[in-house]
Amino acid sequence: MPDASDEDVLDRLMVEIHRRAAELPEDSYTTRLIRGGVEKMGAKITEEAQEVLDAAAQQPPDRDHLVYEACDLIYHLWVLLGANGITVADLRQELARREGMSGLEEKRRRAEKR
Repeated sequence: MPDASDEDVLDRLMVEIHRRAAELPEDSYTTRLIRGGVEKMGAKITEEAQEVLDAAAQQPPDRDHLVYEACDLIYHLWVLLGANGITVADLRQELARREGMSGLEEKRRRAEKR
């Protein structure tokens, strides 16, 4: 399990998700999502992604609402990732691997591996 001493709020969030995934406390929304499996977690990610898009499409844009919805999406995505043992360090490592590479190049390399 990741270390809870990290100072960054994103690190602390993932640590808490990992803790709840390990302990599955009964009074936890995270527990309910995890027990619902990929289907429940995926449905929430899809719902929250749509809410992010809706917030981004508002005219005039409401930055605070977009940030709020983006945080909901991040939380639900991270529950899915945390339930599968993925850490913020894993995400950082993959993003560092891609750093400086164009998205088109990264997609080409991925296609070559298939």
